[in-house]
Amino acid sequence: MAKTASTPTRVSADVFEAAAAVGRLEHRTATEQVNYWARIGMQIERSGTLAHRKVLDVAAGRSQFSELSDHDRQVAHALVDAAIAERVATAQFGASARTDGKRTVSIDDDGTLIEIGPDGAVRPL
Repeated sequence: MAKTASTPTRVSADVFEAAAAVGRLEHRTATEQVNYWARIGMQIERSGTLAHRKVLDVAAGRSQFSELSDHDRQVAHALVDAAIAERVATAQFGASARTDGKRTVSIDDDGTLIEIGPDGAVRPL
């Protein structure tokens, strides 16, 4: 694969591990494999086939999973799972709860269970 300019991008660990495993079989680096998959996804989205639109409608909650074939249902579930994982990765649950006056519990960098008060005060549990 030709080297092109790149931009640092984060991918989830499970995607990177899968890309590394598949990439070894296809003689690609993990990064090259992720790029390959991204290009395939881009082409699928650009194709705009009816099946693709149905899968996207189901994943967006506009249609029912029962309307899809088994394979398309798996794809729709994967899209929903990816959307949930993306939202969870970027959500600030603790900060939001503390803004509402609630205490939160977390694990610090040393692995200690801690309580964080609404004022930001931290205390080990």
